[in-house]
Amino acid sequence: MTEDTKTPPETFKRLRTGALSRRWQLSRASMQYGRRAMGTAIRSRFGASEEQQQVDRQANIDAFVAELGKLKGSIVKIGQIMATYGDYLMPPEVVTALHRLEDNTPPMHWPAIHKQLLKELGEERLALLEVEESAFAAASLGQVHRARIRASGEQVCLKIQYPGVDKTIDADFNDLIRLFKVSRVLESTRSVDDWFSDIRNLLHREVDYTNERAELDFAREQLTGDARFVVPQVYGDFCSQRVLCMSWEEGVSIKDPSVAVLPQHTRNALGESILDLFLKELYDWQRMQTDPNFGNYRVRIEGDAAKLVLLDFGAIRPLPDDFVADFQRMIISAYDHSKDEFLDASIKLGFMKSHYPADVLDNFAEIGMDILEPMKPRSASVPEAAITDGEYDWYKSQLPKRIAKRALAASISKYFALPPKEFLYVMRKLMGVYALIAALRGQFFADELLGRKLDR
Repeated sequence: MTEDTKTPPETFKRLRTGALSRRWQLSRASMQYGRRAMGTAIRSRFGASEEQQQVDRQANIDAFVAELGKLKGSIVKIGQIMATYGDYLMPPEVVTALHRLEDNTPPMHWPAIHKQLLKELGEERLALLEVEESAFAAASLGQVHRARIRASGEQVCLKIQYPGVDKTIDADFNDLIRLFKVSRVLESTRSVDDWFSDIRNLLHREVDYTNERAELDFAREQLTGDARFVVPQVYGDFCSQRVLCMSWEEGVSIKDPSVAVLPQHTRNALGESILDLFLKELYDWQRMQTDPNFGNYRVRIEGDAAKLVLLDFGAIRPLPDDFVADFQRMIISAYDHSKDEFLDASIKLGFMKSHYPADVLDNFAEIGMDILEPMKPRSASVPEAAITDGEYDWYKSQLPKRIAKRALAASISKYFALPPKEFLYVMRKLMGVYALIAALRGQFFADELLGRKLDR
């Protein structure tokens, strides 16, 4: 963990976990949303401009999402997940509002957290630790406290789940999805329901700290000896299903000014490490940390050099063999610029149908293959604006925006089916990796990194 985040001074005493009280607050938010929507409809009948109606709709959605945020716990986490993947499912103004459900909520006050620690570790084990009462950081499902092992003096990090938060997931999911459907924010289709069922399972995995501990141990074992990465060590004596104890690892945010002034070659090395880790997860591990949050990475600066500190292994997701095989085929096809192979793999994964118009299929293939722009052979065509001093400039390239603009202009959306769940996770992670490298102002071609995975 790091020391570059200030803990908000205010705290809350308990998480509201009762089904009736949470359902009532959700129902109240829904009723308020309905009243405001009715007001907007009435004003439109009396001549309100389209622009004013859009302002009213956005204000209504913002107010609705703000009410959801007051519930904290799994509601906020569900909202954040929907914001991350929701642009395939929901109107853009709803996705924009959900992105405001940030993990900047105040921490729970110490007596409640101390009670949770006693329940999970017991008085004897807890007495072996000296725990700082002020939280270092707080999120939607739990918070982090710094501690010291009294016998050895080692500094550790305690990730503590809020009392009862794991018991609210199913009810919150059911109520929130029902609410979105009633409010016509979300369509009701079999594929949407199946996708959200998978999200529910992923969230249950995320609140199982025993599972996160196993994934953390796996990553640490796999990356042992790789000097580019720092993976926290687990202290099993102080772990439970709702408490995770790890070594305290120093580092700063990727967006910290001290990172921005590192030499270009150091920032390039960090960017290459982030991308190489993504490729390891896809090709070697076939399991992926699916949360692209910047907070899951820290930078440990050592003079002009730097290492990546990896945090939060709760969102690790196994990738099925058949999906990986077809997705890797898409990557090889994009690398070789083979449209036929790319489309064949895409059709097998369910993105497109073979009977779609030829121009739609052609546009889809071109746009899909361009996503791999910084990893293609250097002989491939790259926009001049994306090059700085002969290297690919991840920030200047504006690749994600260019891809989104081309997809919209090509009118692919009406043909584009809801992709496989795994594809959503992997592509969101890849776009998150691109954003991280852009934030580092990385300047490098990544063809050799990918080429090694392709045995080229």
